[in-house]
Amino acid sequence: MYSKWVVVADSSRARFFFYEGKKEPLRELEDLVHAEGKLKTQDVVSDQQGGRGNGAHSFEPVTDVKQQEAIRFAQQIGDKLEQGRVKNKYNDLVLIAAPAFLGTLRQTLNDQIMKLVGKSIDKNLVAQDESNIRSYL
Repeated sequence: MYSKWVVVADSSRARFFFYEGKKEPLRELEDLVHAEGKLKTQDVVSDQQGGRGNGAHSFEPVTDVKQQEAIRFAQQIGDKLEQGRVKNKYNDLVLIAAPAFLGTLRQTLNDQIMKLVGKSIDKNLVAQDESNIRSYL
């Protein structure tokens, strides 16, 4: 049986849809929110960074915290997609994501999921309504 999932995401939210056809509305399956993706870097970095110390190495550069959170969320999306793939919930996948997040998401998906990606769209549509998202399919 042919079934298509559409994932619309950015670094703080991912919406999973079931696509039944051009004339049918998308059916939303799940809406994941990653609140940490909306935080500003200074809200996430601890006060210990750059603190006083006795030596030349008292300050160590912080890896990009927002990027680490984006990777963590992309992995969470990948886990949901892997669960769906293993349970044969879909056999075609469309990824629609903010341009900066789409590459991160692709890097976290395994080869089996990537083989099912029929289309990728680099657009931030996560806040759009169902009919506007469907117009891109």
